[in-house]
Amino acid sequence: MIRSMTGYGQGSVELRGVRFQAEARSVNHRFLDLRLRLPGSFQSLEKEVRDAVRGRIHRGRVEMTVNVIRPEGETDVQLNDALLSTLLEAARRLREDHGLSGELDVATIMRVPGMLREPGERVEPGSEELAGMLKAMTIAMDALLADRLREGGHLVEEILGRLSGMTGLVDELDQHADRVPGEALVKLTFRIEKMTAGLAMDEARLAQEAALLADRSDVTEELVRLRSHLGQASHLLSEPDGEPVGKRMDFLMQEIHRETNTINSKSSDLAISARALALKTEGDKVREQIQNLE
Repeated sequence: MIRSMTGYGQGSVELRGVRFQAEARSVNHRFLDLRLRLPGSFQSLEKEVRDAVRGRIHRGRVEMTVNVIRPEGETDVQLNDALLSTLLEAARRLREDHGLSGELDVATIMRVPGMLREPGERVEPGSEELAGMLKAMTIAMDALLADRLREGGHLVEEILGRLSGMTGLVDELDQHADRVPGEALVKLTFRIEKMTAGLAMDEARLAQEAALLADRSDVTEELVRLRSHLGQASHLLSEPDGEPVGKRMDFLMQEIHRETNTINSKSSDLAISARALALKTEGDKVREQIQNLE
């Protein structure tokens, strides 16, 4: 299965009046970059969640956000009395033991992380709440993967169409390349006749120079490699092996780009240059698309 790196999914689970809501979204990234936003009391789940995501997603920037919505009577913001006492005691010791001056004000205290317990947050969630949280996140992850798979299918369809068009351009290049030796001889003969103004020419030397010119502009090897790279790319997308294809496709497109540039630099034939330019343009469009493949 070939997936895009862009997707969105959400999941919701309700247990005993408490609702766990999870959202997962992902965008392009060279590697896996996982960002979790969990309620403070559920931070113990972070490692388990990260391991689960790594087992199912290989590339992309993934953001997972989870919220806990409790009944109205349980959603009031609460002051963390234990933390406040610790903070005040620390301030007293700084003044008495170290001679430091200054007082804690309300604004400073309120900025201390964890001083206020967020709605839906408890110090030690029970096993049932942990299970509910994980289930909501799993549902969101499943939806995200389904979205990435659906988008990946659309991308593959478009890329295969462009690869087919690029193969057609290589066929046209091959046909024009076959005429290069004969055209090189005609052009060289015309130029020499024009320069020598009808003087006798050494036919053997003329043929030798034409052969050298044709050899310098020969693109047979480049066309063979182009066919090979295009065939590999199409096979990779048509018969995926279950592994991420984005990086491998990017490498193949770099090689195709290099061979196309070589063909363009070797040939002075306008028909070949025009098709090489069209091939390069299509290749650039494919490279843009595969940046979104996992």
